[in-house]
Amino acid sequence: MLTRVHHVGLVVRRLEDGLAFWRDGLGLRVSKQATVLDQGVKAAVLPIGRSEIELLEPVNANGGVAKFLEKRGEGLHHVCFETPDVTAELERARAAGFPLIDEAPRAGLAGTICFLHPKGTRGVLVEFATPPPGEAHHAAAGSGPLAGLALAEVTARSRDAAGAAELFASKLALERLDTNVVATGGVRLHFVADDADGEGLSGLVLEVADLGTARPALAAFGPSADAHGLHLDPARCHGVPLRVQRGT
Repeated sequence: MLTRVHHVGLVVRRLEDGLAFWRDGLGLRVSKQATVLDQGVKAAVLPIGRSEIELLEPVNANGGVAKFLEKRGEGLHHVCFETPDVTAELERARAAGFPLIDEAPRAGLAGTICFLHPKGTRGVLVEFATPPPGEAHHAAAGSGPLAGLALAEVTARSRDAAGAAELFASKLALERLDTNVVATGGVRLHFVADDADGEGLSGLVLEVADLGTARPALAAFGPSADAHGLHLDPARCHGVPLRVQRGT
């Protein structure tokens, strides 16, 4: 059972630069920071509403994260779903025919983890994690005009958006909210039809209580407004397309 979006992993060239945006710019706090040698990264975790942001700086030039950075640049890397039993969840994925990166669970920053191969999940790199016993999730995020900042949605491109949503609903048991949307733990995974740019993670939607109050606090990140909220300039957000909207 996948109970929530535990975190979204973002690749940055320098961890301190990523922290300058998410911690100093958006007011999130760092709950955990470590170097994970077997994954070749320095990482930091910042709670944001129902989930967390995990920043990854490669420290091993031969590691997967370093290769991702070299090929794609900074930006969205993976989405992690929490489960009370990562071993059982991995076996269900195996039985459902998903290709696996990890044949068995292993230790990671999020607890006991494993990864599915994105070729079986419509280009989305999926991680499962069971946090360590007693590890509390702190929902409070943001400060000042961005107090209560929360992750509302993870967006992904797909050549078959409805088919991708059906895959995540039928084989990973996420809740089907709409033709192209599934959810767990109050966070949506929204597949957007895209025939040109390939498949994979493509953006995040954040919620704030008062969009008008938030806008001046986001001025340094090149916000542009439309009917859906404020779109921040990805070049000022380390390659991550971000939309900030009023909470529902």
